[in-house]
Amino acid sequence: MWAVPKAGKWWLRLQDEVVLDGSVGEGGGQVLRSGLAFAAITGKKLAIENIRANRPKPGLANQHLSGLRAIAKISNADVTGGDLGSTRLSFHPDQIKHGDHEFAVGTAGAVTLVLQTILPALASVTGESRISISGGTDVKWAPPVDYYRLVLFPMLSKMGVDCAIDVKLRGYYPKGGGLIEAVIRSQGTIGPLPESYEDIEGISGIINITGLPIHIAERIEREVMNGIQTKVPCDADIRIEQGAKGPSQGVGVVLAAGGGDRVIGSNSLGERGKTAEKVGKEAVQGLMADINARADLDVHAADQILPFMALAPKGGRFTTRSLSNHAMTNIDVIERFLGKTFEVDGTRVERL
Repeated sequence: MWAVPKAGKWWLRLQDEVVLDGSVGEGGGQVLRSGLAFAAITGKKLAIENIRANRPKPGLANQHLSGLRAIAKISNADVTGGDLGSTRLSFHPDQIKHGDHEFAVGTAGAVTLVLQTILPALASVTGESRISISGGTDVKWAPPVDYYRLVLFPMLSKMGVDCAIDVKLRGYYPKGGGLIEAVIRSQGTIGPLPESYEDIEGISGIINITGLPIHIAERIEREVMNGIQTKVPCDADIRIEQGAKGPSQGVGVVLAAGGGDRVIGSNSLGERGKTAEKVGKEAVQGLMADINARADLDVHAADQILPFMALAPKGGRFTTRSLSNHAMTNIDVIERFLGKTFEVDGTRVERL
């Protein structure tokens, strides 16, 4: 349960303020990201306590500070407690406005998680924003930028939100130094998640590599193609993007399988001691797990699409292979702002 008073004068004074306990649910940065986004959208004051209490280093890290500063800027919010290591903060937003902004994580913190904080807010109002973010583009525990390009953004397009990412420079752990430029266009109204389910018609993929021998990417490509050809009878278009030499080096792959109005995605990231063949195999195995489950959305998309479904009057429904802790936390936080919004039945989620 969320740590919020339920009765008495104290509760009456908090009707326009939402108080979240960052130690519950997923217990990491998801409470922060979703809470900030929906505070900006609803205009409600937000207080968060015990921020990232379940992590080895609790409190705000550079990545979370970047997301906080980004959402504060686009919503002209007053913030207290927004410092490195803070375990509590208050956030009082004003009006959301589109515009051109530059944000720097300063480490290998994920640029996509900064975007995850501000995307629902920008999608909720009419306008166009151009967002430049420097940091990690392909790092552990976060969606890689190509997942946004191949999976999330095509789905948002079907819901009426037009987004694009231009990868200027790749950034990997531990040095980061990547740079992306994103464009977000919205009409201020979001449509439902399409429900057209069809067999997989084709698979696309991007293998990114920077500062490493190209044969590593070519081995990943062979493993991916061999895996697809033996498991899915469809065309596959896998391309290698060799990045300009930058401050960091790394390799990774994102796959996307499309059929009807759905897109199923998976990804795998290279790391020291992990063979190219294992990177390719992991990506194919992840993709096949969701395809074989006949899921509408992959496990990660099921989490990330929830804020946009919540903003759609008729948000639709989906099934997924499993609901992650991030997804359940997202639902809990969203409903703290909007009231009962979703009906969850096993791995099926419906927007009420």
